[in-house]
Amino acid sequence: MPLIAVAKVYPSVCYVGAKNSLEERLCKQHGIKFIGMDLQHRSIWRIFKAATKLKLPSVKAILATGGYVSFPVLLYGFFHRIPIYLLEENVIMGRTNTFFSLFAKKVFLTYKLPKMKKKYEVVGLPIWINPNKRYDYYHLNIDILILGGSLGSRPLCDIAYGLSQKYKVCLVAGKYFEEYKSLPNCIVYEYVSDLVCLMQAAKIIISRAGASTTYEIFSIQKPCILIPSMKTSKNHQYLNALYFEKEGCSKLIKEKEAKNTILSTIEQILTDEQIGLNMKKNQQRIVVKDSAHILIERIRRES
Repeated sequence: MPLIAVAKVYPSVCYVGAKNSLEERLCKQHGIKFIGMDLQHRSIWRIFKAATKLKLPSVKAILATGGYVSFPVLLYGFFHRIPIYLLEENVIMGRTNTFFSLFAKKVFLTYKLPKMKKKYEVVGLPIWINPNKRYDYYHLNIDILILGGSLGSRPLCDIAYGLSQKYKVCLVAGKYFEEYKSLPNCIVYEYVSDLVCLMQAAKIIISRAGASTTYEIFSIQKPCILIPSMKTSKNHQYLNALYFEKEGCSKLIKEKEAKNTILSTIEQILTDEQIGLNMKKNQQRIVVKDSAHILIERIRRES
């Protein structure tokens, strides 16, 4: 989503990603040129094979957000001496970005890292809000919006079931949609492309602690509770959530403790207005406006 947000302000781009993936569907939906790579099986051999098979149009720079899918594209850029720029979304740098930071002209950060280098710069995270959908969800009168990430989360779906007995809940269920679509007093979606617009209609958001989703929450200033997945690379979701709680932007609840503490935490936020106001104030403090424009300006300046 950050890269799609960049493409919205700088349309002369080509998105390279995995074939038959969510990013391919989103690029087609947004009218962004897409080149797909066969990355069904995760292996070093597949990465090198994908890099050697890549045929990109004439490009002046490569901007990548890290992760497995970025590796062959960055390898291609290294072999063809194309300037590389990285965007690190999390509060800890991932493996792919750590490796290619050695060769990158610039590393753009969403948040300041403990050890900053000369080529690092905090620019925030690009997000895009569909102006035509901004108020489309307000009529739903949502108390609590629950987000399990792009693939969904069974534990968060179960939490939605429990909370729907007391509150008007909206759940984005991902791959668990068929299983949970009939929850009483609960609006259930499989996937929402204009997620920020849906976020704006909720009083409280419960979410995993992925970088893109949390930044979208902070950009519109919403009280939130983060329940990070503990199965992510370098445990980055937990470290994200821990950082955000220390900054006063959100509440952190561990997954194994969520069923026992989630209701009391929600009631605390709803009954004490100051808690929500403090969260909003701190969220506003760490968000950088116009990140996409800043990124494009910096790349133009460096190239």
